[in-house]
Amino acid sequence: MISLYSLLAASLISTTEAHSNHSETSLPPSQDPFYAVPENISAFSPGEIINHREPPSRISTYGWTPTHIHKAYQILYRTTDSQQNATAGILTALIPPDADFDKLLSLQMAEDSATIDCGPSYTMQLSSQTTPRFASNTTALQLLFAEAALAQKWIVIVPDHEGPKGSFAASKVTGHTVLDGIRAAKQSNHITGIESNAKIGLWGYSGGAAATQIAITMQGSYAPELDIAGVAMGGLSSLAEASDIFDINKGPSAGLIPSAMLGLASQHPDLQKAIDEALEPQFRDLFYSPMHQCLQAITVLFFHQDVLGMFRNDSIPGLKKELVRAWKKENDFPLSKVKAPLYIYQSAVDHLSDINRIDAEVRDYCDEGVSVHYERANSTNLSHVKYGIVGVYKAISWMQDRLDGKEASRGCVTHTDTTSTLDPNLAALFPKNISDALYAMINGPL
Repeated sequence: MISLYSLLAASLISTTEAHSNHSETSLPPSQDPFYAVPENISAFSPGEIINHREPPSRISTYGWTPTHIHKAYQILYRTTDSQQNATAGILTALIPPDADFDKLLSLQMAEDSATIDCGPSYTMQLSSQTTPRFASNTTALQLLFAEAALAQKWIVIVPDHEGPKGSFAASKVTGHTVLDGIRAAKQSNHITGIESNAKIGLWGYSGGAAATQIAITMQGSYAPELDIAGVAMGGLSSLAEASDIFDINKGPSAGLIPSAMLGLASQHPDLQKAIDEALEPQFRDLFYSPMHQCLQAITVLFFHQDVLGMFRNDSIPGLKKELVRAWKKENDFPLSKVKAPLYIYQSAVDHLSDINRIDAEVRDYCDEGVSVHYERANSTNLSHVKYGIVGVYKAISWMQDRLDGKEASRGCVTHTDTTSTLDPNLAALFPKNISDALYAMINGPL
């Protein structure tokens, strides 16, 4: 993953540097009063808008302002945390110049961080990209996804779905924040122009797919009034239980372990206590670094690190027990059948997922009567990151039919996706230096 991101970033460094002295500045969310949870938050209803503004710094990806962003707004709204306490959520609404205000796409971006300062509402802004610990190639890539959706004239909302505490891996606050973000968007006509009866789509890849999946699983019980036209999810996690995350220990994505543990602990004090008691003192600062750095920096810092080795051996069974307990609490919510049709796309060689488990998950959806279109990519060239880019165009095309009101095929369809490179129609949306860098990354040997 590091090599892939580094290749793209290196190819675009001159563009980024060209804008690095831009005068626009914005405070990290942890220091920005706009993000503060109001003391009277309980007085608001879930999804009710509390405040809004235009972003302090312009939206940018690799130094380029996406062509199809005409207006952008940040909206603060009421939602609910994992302990059923009222809290606040933030979303960024992106409006294209010729918007269809009756089509709304909630794009859950992968954050995979344990701090509010890594929410996309901040990392999408140019000012965040000049600070190495906040720079996010993850957000930059997903802004290219957003540009593809905006080019269809859809309104795109991007929730900071980890909430004000950076609660990565905490299912309840994530699902609530996504669903209440849609509620807020539907009430935002006076700000954004979005129509209250707009058709709704959800989309996410990787950590964004996990957030999307949680939201649609909770929707029937938490926000049953929402009528969702279609859901696209790719790069799904195959974690069956919390302790499975240790399977990536000593690997290229080992940084996800401390980020997920700390994110979950932000909602579960007993897990936080267990982490504190189990950590070897010499590793404390390193393990807690996800509290003030984003995924890009954390991935480098923990690349092939032995994260389990940072804990006392005799403490690991108790630590795992608290981790499993917190995970079970997060996933203990009323289950409801997914009503919206699904588009699932997955690479068979994704190092973060067991394709057999994803296949089984798709079968489970089908057995429950959910309509599923499953794109299963078999190219040996398509890693987790690469298929995230390659799979965009087909996901957009499928979602276009749903937001146009065309009914999805009933039942389940599995299709072997033999695509192995960037679709020219997608590449045409970006400046040449960006599309060239994407082609080089996808077609390269890594």
